[in-house]
Amino acid sequence: MDEEALFARRPMGMRMAMVVRQFRAVIDETISDTGLTQSSWTVMMQLSQLGDNVSVSELAEVQGIELPPLMRTLAQLEKQGYLLRVISPYDKRIRLLTLTPEGNAVLQRVRTVIENCQTRVTQDIPADNLAVFSTTLNHIARNLRTMREDDRQG
Repeated sequence: MDEEALFARRPMGMRMAMVVRQFRAVIDETISDTGLTQSSWTVMMQLSQLGDNVSVSELAEVQGIELPPLMRTLAQLEKQGYLLRVISPYDKRIRLLTLTPEGNAVLQRVRTVIENCQTRVTQDIPADNLAVFSTTLNHIARNLRTMREDDRQG
């Protein structure tokens, strides 16, 4: 059995995880000189989408990760000069996060790498198929969120 047939026989979640790992590995290799890790550039992407002054707990929830590993990533980003953590003026217990100009500049490079990778990886796929795939992926993500919420309540 060839590699493609073997891949197709695996459960959907396993195939999705394998594709994500490969996609991230290509990106990580391309941006290795920035000092960013997979966890750091994904956190930066999320911060960029959420906007300035996001709380640490809000970011952890959106990222779907526990606080201890997130705190290590944030400390590293701060040390690299890509992130500012400031105390909320409304609640001294809350730390608000903002990307620095240097962080935004390196993030733009990461975005370019991701866009180039996405273009290359989808080059032979018809636009209609990509649109259906995108819609399906969004639907799967929504169903997973619902499942997690139901499991927390039940």
